Amino acid sequence: MWWYFYAHSMFHLTKWFPKDNRIKFRILLLLISIVLLVPEFIVLYLPKTSRACNLPLLNLLVASTVFLFFAIGFALLFSVMEPIPRLIKIAFHAFGVGSLILGVLTAVYTFQASSCEYSTPELYYWCYTSAVISLITCGYFALVLPFWILNEAKPLSVLNWRHRTGFCYEPVACCSCVWHI
Repeated sequence: MWWYFYAHSMFHLTKWFPKDNRIKFRILLLLISIVLLVPEFIVLYLPKTSRACNLPLLNLLVASTVFLFFAIGFALLFSVMEPIPRLIKIAFHAFGVGSLILGVLTAVYTFQASSCEYSTPELYYWCYTSAVISLITCGYFALVLPFWILNEAKPLSVLNWRHRTGFCYEPVACCSCVWHI
């Protein structure tokens, strides 16, 4: 689920910068993306990674790399496009569901693969780290999801800056970076 979180957080970070001065952030976004890709490729190309492991951790690494490319693509689209077309939003949320499935599968298989810790240690620890980060981001979205649903069902009931009302107005009045519907 961290792939979805990455693109989602880059979308909201982009909005903090003025529209005419986002080039530096886009360059930073590309650098962060490269930093995220490097460990996956290193683990993928290590000779130890191809050793036998009774669970499909290598398949999860390949799927994670593909999802990371999609996350980078969405993050770059979100930093360039204003406003975001509805079709891209729908595709992004479908990507989020896929990220949730991949994150849960990564967690389930990794926590069962303690024997792979000795045969393919780098792959196991990468999957373990990815699983923990995925579970943390799943918890984050589980906390935020009810507010999103409430805001869709009853617009501006969660936070309305113009009228200074809403369920979450007081908690975020001092720190607007907390909320991002």
